[in-house]
Amino acid sequence: MNGSLVILLLSLVGGSIPFGLIFARIFGGADLRSKGSGNIGATNVSRVVGFWPAGFLTFVMDALKGSAAVAMAGEGSAPAWEGWIGFPADAWSLGSPLLVWSAALFSVLGHCFSPWLRLRGGKGVATAFGAIALLSPWAALSGGLGFALVFLASRVGSLSSLVGLLLVSVTHAVLPSSEPGPHLWAGALILFTVLARHEKNLDALIDGRESQF
Repeated sequence: MNGSLVILLLSLVGGSIPFGLIFARIFGGADLRSKGSGNIGATNVSRVVGFWPAGFLTFVMDALKGSAAVAMAGEGSAPAWEGWIGFPADAWSLGSPLLVWSAALFSVLGHCFSPWLRLRGGKGVATAFGAIALLSPWAALSGGLGFALVFLASRVGSLSSLVGLLLVSVTHAVLPSSEPGPHLWAGALILFTVLARHEKNLDALIDGRESQF
């Protein structure tokens, strides 16, 4: 197994750690899989156990999973990784956009389909945000502001997350630093995965059934 595959595997495993489930049990003794929406993300943790400290810690740690995957695949780690297993000089080399964005994708997939939870998991918002914060900081800032404004106005977590996600996508697409390439397929798959995980929320929003905080 070459270096790029090791990084993708580590990103997947790191992303699969169910911090929400862990913090909910520590601070509230609750099993999130049978409480609230059954989701293990920060929103359901905050709803079932409370935002502080369980919900806050869940968001931070889930976001760090995405950031860690990107940092691990980035050029900053090159000397240590190259000295250990070596990397081919191709599109999958350390620090290449394709590997870095793919590491972010695998982290989100690990979070959404955790093998420790029989392929159940969260919706990937915090993990995707943590990755985007390093990949495209201005896009992450735009999405974060959009989330905050919509949440303050509506008190609906899913709507706020979806608006923030769309703002991230649009902002990154129009930034001068955004360059076309195969790595954008990984970015598109991140967007699709998070949207797909919100399918029930979208139905509830359309029917006016989505709950507020």
